[in-house]
Amino acid sequence: MIEFLETLFGDELICTSCAYAVSQPGHPGIAIHTDAQPYGSKIFGLGASSPCLVRVLYYLDDLTPEHSPFKVIPGSHLSLHADANPYQRYLSHDDEEMVTCRAGSAVIINQKVFHANYPNFSDSDRHLLAIAYRPAWAGPIGDVPDYDLDRVNTLPAHVRPYFRSLNTRKINYDLPNRPDEMSRHAPGISPQRYDQP
Repeated sequence: MIEFLETLFGDELICTSCAYAVSQPGHPGIAIHTDAQPYGSKIFGLGASSPCLVRVLYYLDDLTPEHSPFKVIPGSHLSLHADANPYQRYLSHDDEEMVTCRAGSAVIINQKVFHANYPNFSDSDRHLLAIAYRPAWAGPIGDVPDYDLDRVNTLPAHVRPYFRSLNTRKINYDLPNRPDEMSRHAPGISPQRYDQP
């Protein structure tokens, strides 16, 4: 997964959150929403103001139609319409799709895609681990509380690089209109990038 995300972003990864969620029997499902709040919000604070972020949902149980499966509105992250205002929430949508999968599967979502989960009609809990990542350049619009360094230092050495400061922003605010030595090569924005198998 890390290799895929490094290719996706073409940058150092910063883990912005880790959450464990349980949908118990009778859970009614959650509202269709995005994980993007470009100006921050009461729910997510400034941490959700990063302009570029994905969340990886690791399902620890099989998702069946009765077992709180994932819900998504495909392509909704591409819309510029007011209905795609990332602060909007919906109870349901005509074009929502159900995603089922086996335990151990991962779903990667763009923070701007409208998504949710369906109710849990089964008699067992549905567990998932949600981990959010962003590229180092895409910091929040303001400072956020950072990780406790003492706790970060207890992580395995190969994991610590993903828990750099949450306030890391590799941005050149003084960029001139036509800087010297501009590149003529940027495979990360090439349409050919999506033609690869």
